[in-house]
Amino acid sequence: MSRIFLKACAGVFCVFCTVANATNVGGLISANTVWDTAGSPYVVTGSNLLVDTLVTLTIQPGVTVRLDSAKAIMVKGRLIAVGTAADSIVITKNGTARWARLWFKPASVCSLKYCRVEYAGNTAIYNDAGSLSTFLYIGYCTVSNNLWSGIYTCSQATITNNVIADNSGGEGSGLQPDGNGQGGGIDSWSYGPPTLIINNIISNNSASYGGGIIAGGASGSGDTMIVANNTISNNLADIYGGGICLMNSGTAYNNTISSNSVGANGIGGGGIYLSAVAGTPIPVTSNTISNNSAPKGGAIYDVGTTSGTGCSSSLIRYNSITDISYIAIYEGVCNAIIRTNNISATGLAVYNDLTVDADARYNYWNSLNTDTINARLFDYYDDFAKGIVYYKPFLKAPFSDTVAPSAPLNVTAATITDSSFAVTWTSPSDPSGISEYYYKTGQAPVSDFDTTGSFHVAPDTLISAEGMLYVWLVDSSGNLNYRNNDSVMLTHTGIRAGKSSAALRLSFSVMSGRSLTGSVLRYDVPEKTQVSLLLFDISGRLVKTMFSGSRERGCYTQTLRENDLPSAGMYYVRFRAGEFTLVKRLAVLR
Repeated sequence: MSRIFLKACAGVFCVFCTVANATNVGGLISANTVWDTAGSPYVVTGSNLLVDTLVTLTIQPGVTVRLDSAKAIMVKGRLIAVGTAADSIVITKNGTARWARLWFKPASVCSLKYCRVEYAGNTAIYNDAGSLSTFLYIGYCTVSNNLWSGIYTCSQATITNNVIADNSGGEGSGLQPDGNGQGGGIDSWSYGPPTLIINNIISNNSASYGGGIIAGGASGSGDTMIVANNTISNNLADIYGGGICLMNSGTAYNNTISSNSVGANGIGGGGIYLSAVAGTPIPVTSNTISNNSAPKGGAIYDVGTTSGTGCSSSLIRYNSITDISYIAIYEGVCNAIIRTNNISATGLAVYNDLTVDADARYNYWNSLNTDTINARLFDYYDDFAKGIVYYKPFLKAPFSDTVAPSAPLNVTAATITDSSFAVTWTSPSDPSGISEYYYKTGQAPVSDFDTTGSFHVAPDTLISAEGMLYVWLVDSSGNLNYRNNDSVMLTHTGIRAGKSSAALRLSFSVMSGRSLTGSVLRYDVPEKTQVSLLLFDISGRLVKTMFSGSRERGCYTQTLRENDLPSAGMYYVRFRAGEFTLVKRLAVLR
């Protein structure tokens, strides 16, 4: 016997009809509701289902939800559909025709866990909250065989540990009702807190743009999209971004990106397509990229910024790229950095279409032969209108050291002329050895490559500007971290360590002549404190510790003798008392 229940809800009737072990549902849910296995399957029929504001619909493990042709479940409140690994929730079509979508509106909350969402015709999971507050969690689900993307979100979301497969953003070429056929597996945008796309398997999806994933954030909004630890394979894009397409901002790291492609009439980026806003690079780090293909840039295709003013930076590091195609850097990129990667291209490895140079040093090219490496680079030497791809020094073996050097020790500076300083320090121990020294003057660096300049050999470059100087180090594997910096204040009236909290009043003078015998260094200590008096050569190497210990208040002298110095030349004497540091230059003539 059939039973029909009519319930008045704020002027709207919700119909729940149980017929032959099925519960028909539709209309407005205005009070908290639970769907359990006793009423399963629940069939959305007649009219779309709406979960009202501040109302929670809970779907229990083992429940099946079926939707009639073109029907949707719209959520303004909360949808909690949490199954188990052994007893999942199924959301699917009712009959042969596709249903519409799970539709999440602004201020809604969604938790989908251990669900199977399939055969939707208008994006299976759709969140159009934009910049308004909405939270979407999708975990341990299977999202498959849907049209117009498996998942679309333009608000904060966590998409983790899912299988997202066989979805089609416009069946590879068509126009999406709410977009343009992009993001076959995931189409995700964030305008606030970061969206996390992590630990998913994303395969066999297709779209016009971003076969596996298209993702990004509001222009200039920073890292609003984190794509990490995913396996992304066998996805197809008609135009660009077979595996991943990252727009405006975000980061991609620790992904396995393989066998993705862009159609023969498309543009590029079989593995990854990048387009960043000016001044905001998209880091591509620690990914495994293999066997991807595209007309241009089968591995990575970077066009920088394609709208507005200015240009962006490429930042491609610590990746293993064993691809049938190459990294392509195109218009809109003003600073291409491709460093500490294992690049084993079968043919062309890097294509530089820019008029500026690209930094591709510290990579392992699967060859130690410079002619072989040069043949894998397209740059100025192939077309005089292009910039050079600098690749020396290069690694002699695949990189294994990915740890940046620690901060330089005891950074000090000396006035050389009325307008220049020489900077010295002691380099810390590092497994790969120190190769370069980066510095910035005026303001603290905000990224590894936010530099005023660099020392490529020894720290003997003259700095002309007064103000705070920040120094950080690069090892011979190309590792660096701008946060591992030390600083010193450059002034012509005295040099005080930038990280000191106070300066003591004292005088310090150096008396020297053509003969070093009997040259005397004098210093005053106004109160008891720890004192050090060190001698360095021009390269910053410590030559002699003349004194290190505690001193009482008083005036002291230190004699510098000829046998204290290995040769004639320029030396620096550094005096430190407590938190006060002063450096003097000493010219040695013989």
